[in-house]
Amino acid sequence: MNDRKSLLIVDDDEVFLNRLGRSMERKGFTPTLASSVSEGKRRAAECAPDYAVIDLRLQDGNGLEVVEAIRKCGRYCQRASRRK
Repeated sequence: MNDRKSLLIVDDDEVFLNRLGRSMERKGFTPTLASSVSEGKRRAAECAPDYAVIDLRLQDGNGLEVVEAIRKCGRYCQRASRRK
């Protein structure tokens, strides 16, 4: 039985995306990485993640589109934001 929680990470900053993915894997998650809204939506449908970290300002659209894709998979999404 796999107790690792799935985590979808969507960000168009490839360096950040890969570093966060490696860090979360060390913390016990199974990360799935995407660098665009379109890829994030596709990956969300494939993996129905337990958790997600999504950049809201992506080059090809708004990260909230990925949240909607996760909700369509039957997952509940709660928005948490960090102001810069």
